Amino acid sequence: MHRWSPHCALGWLQAELEEAEQEAEEQMEQLLLGEQSLEAFLPAFQRGRALAHLRRTQAEKLQELLRRRERSAQPAPTSAADPPKSFPAAAVLPTGAARGPPAVPRSLPPLDSRPVPPLKGSPGCPLGPAPLLSPRPSQPEPPHR
Repeated sequence: MHRWSPHCALGWLQAELEEAEQEAEEQMEQLLLGEQSLEAFLPAFQRGRALAHLRRTQAEKLQELLRRRERSAQPAPTSAADPPKSFPAAAVLPTGAARGPPAVPRSLPPLDSRPVPPLKGSPGCPLGPAPLLSPRPSQPEPPHR
């Protein structure tokens, strides 16, 4: 049985991320060259980008865990000569924060008493569908002199 080390898993995740990003680039090229329809492109591209995002997030989290492990393995420098100094709250906190939270007016109406206009659109698209722009026909460039 093969045992995985965290560094081996990180390498695998980074390779998978690179592969997912490369596939997304190839899909975009196919779409731009007209080799693939928009209806076929969108679901495949969305799946590929979701996979790339997942791999990137996993790799970043694993890198963070490995860094923490390496830091905790290193002995921390001890300096008994200078204990940490504490500062007064007024010197550290922003102006007014040392006094506490601001006073809240007691005459606010209940939240449900204010009417809120409903948003137009579907739940997945709260602002409504965005119009699709058709590609502009390519115009020949003037000759360079």
